[in-house]
Amino acid sequence: MVWNEPGNDKNKDPWGGNSNKGQQPPDLDEALRKFQQKLNELLGKRGSGGVGASTRRPLPFASMGIVAFIILVIYGLSGIYIVKPAEQAAVFRFGHYIKSVGAGPHWIAQGIESTQVVNVDQVLNSQHKGQMLTKDENIVSVELAVQFKIADIKDYLFNVSNPINTLEQATESAMRQVIGHSTLNDVLTSGRELIRSQIMQQIEETLNQYNAGLHVLDVAMQPAKAPDEVKEAFDDAIKAQEDEQRSINQALAYEKQTVPVAEGHAQRRIAEAEAYQQQVILQSEGDVSKFLQLLPQYEKQPDIIRQRLYIETMQEVLTNTSKVMIDTAGNNNAIFYLPLDKLMGVESTPAANVQQAPSMQPQSQPGGVDRAANQPASAGQTNTASGNPRARDNFNR
Repeated sequence: MVWNEPGNDKNKDPWGGNSNKGQQPPDLDEALRKFQQKLNELLGKRGSGGVGASTRRPLPFASMGIVAFIILVIYGLSGIYIVKPAEQAAVFRFGHYIKSVGAGPHWIAQGIESTQVVNVDQVLNSQHKGQMLTKDENIVSVELAVQFKIADIKDYLFNVSNPINTLEQATESAMRQVIGHSTLNDVLTSGRELIRSQIMQQIEETLNQYNAGLHVLDVAMQPAKAPDEVKEAFDDAIKAQEDEQRSINQALAYEKQTVPVAEGHAQRRIAEAEAYQQQVILQSEGDVSKFLQLLPQYEKQPDIIRQRLYIETMQEVLTNTSKVMIDTAGNNNAIFYLPLDKLMGVESTPAANVQQAPSMQPQSQPGGVDRAANQPASAGQTNTASGNPRARDNFNR
């Protein structure tokens, strides 16, 4: 039979107790009395026969030292804190700033000192966008991003009430000032890098004046755009500027290609002129020296020297012509014509054309007399031969 089966008046607890006692509420007074007794024993109090009647004895010195040591250890451990490598902590004593500490474990007196930890290595971003008026009265939409971080935790916490808001206002002011002093062409193409550096410099100067404790790392300037109302005209202006720049680059490339060649030709002409000048001077000096050496001989025998000079001069002249007249032996009227100009042309033509060149042999008439013998010499031809008296007379004249 189960011990708590209904209908059984004498239910027994399997552990020997009365089940009716388990149904009574706990005695809170008894529990409080026992707790107070244990506490009194711990603190050195002993009861003397009645509630509230007790005798007090002094607490042992060793127990006081242990309790004080435990309290001191707990207090000391509660003041330990650790600063991460990327952070710095500002220490305050009764709300007044004392110092800044870096990464590692540190200790403060709880209740007297407090700390505020700030991440100084985190790179923060600030986006800015707006329509601005340029120096040449053109509206342009500029967008840039500023990257910064905390440089001085003391200045960041105390000098400015809201350093981030100060940075944003300084950026807006620098953007409008620099863009307002720049032309549209500078904002779009050639001057973007200079504008970016000027904006960054002005932001840093403003933050340094306020001692905001922030350091600007970089300013990223996005390509400028025109408002939607004038976008088409804006794009046409950009294309025209690109065409202008491309034409300038082509002209510069042509200049770099042509100028060295022209300078080379000029230097060569100068060198050739100087060489020709030197050649003429030396030749003239040689002629003068030759004439001076020949003058004494001419004074002694003028006829012989005159004849010699004439022959040398004619030899020099006839060497530069392609027509030569030769007297045939035994017949004063027969002149043999040697076409050197045609011979020189035949030598330069292909072999197929050589067969069509005129023959160099004199063509005889049926009677055995040369055809050239019956033809008088032309006005431009010169009769030269040592055996022709008429030719000699002409030469002597």
